[in-house]
Amino acid sequence: MRRFLFITYAFPPMGGAGVQRPVKFVKYIGRHGWRPVVVTAANHSGPTRDASLSGDLPPDLLIERVKSLEPAVGQATFGGAGGDGATLRSLAGRLANNLLFPDRHVLWLATALGPTLAVARRQRVQAVYVSGPPFSSFFLAEQVARKLNLPLLLDFRDEWSGYYSKGFQPGAHGLWDRLVSAQERRLVNRAAVVTAASPAYCRRFRFLYGGFDKYVWIPNGYDPDDFAGQLPGPLPRQAGRLHIVYAGTVFGVTSLEPLWRGLRLLPPGMRQHITVEICGRVTGGEVTEPRIPGLRVEAKGYLPHAQVIERMMRADALLLTLADLPGSERVIPGKIFEYAAAGRPLLAICPPGEAAALVEAIGGTRVAPNKPHAVADVLAAWLNQPPPPRQTPPPEFDRARLTMLLAQALDKAVGR
Repeated sequence: MRRFLFITYAFPPMGGAGVQRPVKFVKYIGRHGWRPVVVTAANHSGPTRDASLSGDLPPDLLIERVKSLEPAVGQATFGGAGGDGATLRSLAGRLANNLLFPDRHVLWLATALGPTLAVARRQRVQAVYVSGPPFSSFFLAEQVARKLNLPLLLDFRDEWSGYYSKGFQPGAHGLWDRLVSAQERRLVNRAAVVTAASPAYCRRFRFLYGGFDKYVWIPNGYDPDDFAGQLPGPLPRQAGRLHIVYAGTVFGVTSLEPLWRGLRLLPPGMRQHITVEICGRVTGGEVTEPRIPGLRVEAKGYLPHAQVIERMMRADALLLTLADLPGSERVIPGKIFEYAAAGRPLLAICPPGEAAALVEAIGGTRVAPNKPHAVADVLAAWLNQPPPPRQTPPPEFDRARLTMLLAQALDKAVGR
């Protein structure tokens, strides 16, 4: 079995949606003739922790955990605690993001290069694969690939230039954006293969950088194992009750404000039969207590992934939000695929684009963010007549099958 170096900052015990993609790749890639050698940070400074995700890792997985020099920031473990200390750490993290290019995790490179080269030589890896964000990890992967004369493969879980640039902060950043674009061009041109979580990312790369056959769309997908042992089938829906579950981080790009605007248009008598459950971290400034008379809101904070799946399966409806910002039409939130696997009615408040097309393809309902009356109409209709369960998800979004695309990319990169 051939080996490849897999550099990913997002890895257990770190939590969050970004961890799912590398974990599932590692879980299933062995079926396709490749064995990963994972390099990750020993002291992650991500905002959440979920050690339960380690249960998906193969017992014989080779992991090199390298200590980072980056400052610690506030973390939430299964919902975590806040307070003044967490606020100060959050401020320190934002300051580091504003001063360090391309992100605060770039400090990891100072300690990671030597051990990464050593483990790559020792394990005789044949390719270097790196997943971002954080995109500073791309610099580490490029140096290792260059020093060892190995093919470099880049994985864009999010779009770097044009959208993510400075950590999903909307608006132009001037010189920062130009630096990001220059580094992205250099790295994409250097790479043998580029994988991406959205087909629109691939199309944009082809337009900007050429190399028609270099780009591979690998969706995030869903893992059937995550749903095994859950409810045996769709729960019967009860008219006059609507329990909505939102899973994931609530921040500027995924603000719940369009939902609140729609709910305010409903009569109080309707709202008292609606519950909105939020399972995820909420960033500063985002509203989870909208003070809408009659409405019940339950903000659970960050939860272990298995608990989130269970709550999704018991929901009357699932919610996806995506702000109408430049570039958001290219984004496909990873939760769409797990929502599809859960089989519950899906309401997506998002602009036209890749996410909207996928939601409609799996039988969900899509409403524009600037149409609060349309949101209210959907909720009122679902209260009176619960929608039927959706069809089973398309098998091509099964994580086990999708990992085959990564194996094919590795085969191509090493010239098999």
